[in-house]
Amino acid sequence: MKAAVVFASVMLLATPAMRAAAQVDCETARCTFDQAVNSQCSCTGASNHGKYVSCVAHLVKDLTSCGLIPTNCKGKVTRCAARSTCGKTGFVTCTPTCTIVPPATTGTCANDPTVTCTSNSDCGTCHTRRTATCPSGTTAGSGSCCPTCAPPTCTSPAVPGCPCTTGADCASGNCCTTVGVCG
Repeated sequence: MKAAVVFASVMLLATPAMRAAAQVDCETARCTFDQAVNSQCSCTGASNHGKYVSCVAHLVKDLTSCGLIPTNCKGKVTRCAARSTCGKTGFVTCTPTCTIVPPATTGTCANDPTVTCTSNSDCGTCHTRRTATCPSGTTAGSGSCCPTCAPPTCTSPAVPGCPCTTGADCASGNCCTTVGVCG
């Protein structure tokens, strides 16, 4: 009986540590395949917002089926498409602005000067709004409220996120042929 209690206690204490180790960085997964999303789901060519988000959702589903995007990241990756101006005529992104005057490395939020910041994300959440309705202290833009991703540097054999037609094209040997990108 004591052994069972000790074992159960150890498992309960170890579970949070195992979950933390198993956590996946969904932002890295999103950025790895951002170029594939942009090439297959045109933001500027989208006839409406719903069709754009649907295109991204289907692509993310295919990437998940290939094992390239973890299942628990599907919603987070698709949410970036939903938080965009793609297919929304007359809409902009409104991003809170962090004002840093060099040589300083910290600044203040334009929408609340009492808040110290090092990046725009410290100043609040980006939203999509009708053109010319962004609140003061925010910057109007287009595209997604999610951070911009740097495209992968594609070499041969290709790294994750680069175009491919067969597994031999990819350094990992895993080409998601339904999407045409390396994993």
